[in-house]
Parts: sequence; C-alpha cells; structure tokens
Amino acid sequence: MIACTQTSALDKGEDHLLASNPGLVSCASCSLILPQELINMKSSTSSKTFVTTHYPKWEKRYSAATKLVMKSLSVETNLDSSKPMFFGDAINGFCLNKVFKIYDINARGQERKYSLMVMSDDESDLLQNWDIISLYFSEFISSVQQKVAETNERIHEHNLKSNKSGVNNEKYLRRSMTRPKSLVELTGDDQIFVKFHLWAIELLLDVLK
Repeated sequence: MIACTQTSALDKGEDHLLASNPGLVSCASCSLILPQELINMKSSTSSKTFVTTHYPKWEKRYSAATKLVMKSLSVETNLDSSKPMFFGDAINGFCLNKVFKIYDINARGQERKYSLMVMSDDESDLLQNWDIISLYFSEFISSVQQKVAETNERIHEHNLKSNKSGVNNEKYLRRSMTRPKSLVELTGDDQIFVKFHLWAIELLLDVLK
C-alpha cells in the first residue's frame, strides 16, 4: 500500500491518523511522500472527514486491505485491462480495482504496475456505483501516465544534451537500474499525493451521495 483514503464522521477523523513516527520503513516505490514531510492529510466537509494515510491504522482493516491489494496485483486477472475488476468476500470486504502500468526504463520489464482500489464491506455499494468509479479511475490514471510521459521526455532531452557534452550516461543508467522510485519522482510532481487525496475525496463524495 502507498496511500489509503478513508471517510469517517466529523468527530472521528483523528482516530484514523497515524502517529508522527508510524514505525514502518518503506522503499521509495512504496512511500507516501507528502509536502513538508507530513504523515497524514485530513480534509472535512460539513458532514464528513476524509483522511489519507500510508495504510489503515486499525489492524483488522489493515489486514483486509493488504490481502485485497496482493490479490489485485498478483492473483486476480481481467481479459480486458481497460475495465475494472471486482472481487472480494464477506470477511475481507469487496473491491473494485483497476491495474495500470507506467513506463520506466530502469524498472524490470521497463514498466511499473500499480492498482487503484475502492473497498467496501458491502458489495452493492461498489456494483451500484461501477460507472462512476470507473470514470474516476480512468481520469486519474490518464493524468498520472501523462505526467510520467512528460517527465520521461524531459529526461531523454537532458540525456541527449549530456551526451553532446561528453558525459557517460551508460554508467549512470547501470547504477540506477535497480533504484526504487516514488510516484513523485516518476511523475515529476511533488504534489501528486495531495492530488490523489483530493481525487479520492471527490470520488467518495460522488459515491456517498
């Protein structure tokens, strides 16, 4: 898990926040990197609070979410990758998710795989809002992929200029081949997780109408 947005009653938002030192060490690829080294993000409307953290604070929810995340990336498959997948059970909850890939020349297979997920204890909540959630998935994935493409283009242009100056980029590329990268670096956007937080809020507000 990289980022998890949950909704709660106005007076319960603090219950979902992680401590300033959550005690979990993550590589860059799995890190929630927020401006000013924040640990959590919290926003409120007139009736609800929305909290984004690295992972759910409560053990039961954390365990269920971890199982759904693992299944979405390694077990469940969809013949049509352009469409979301639905799976789950009454114990761990239900999930509507969409797996997507972004290009990274330094990653294995030159791509990194991610999954956007909306989870609920009630499967009807997800099935009744399939079209809305699918639209939000497509918009966010398209935005991320576009940012990554723009970042890769800037890197390519920089390398071309460096080669003209006699810099040996091959040695640099070999050294960085296995280096994990966060979405902040891949997209070139230090606000990407703030935007995810705002995107998740809008999605949940539409679903919870």
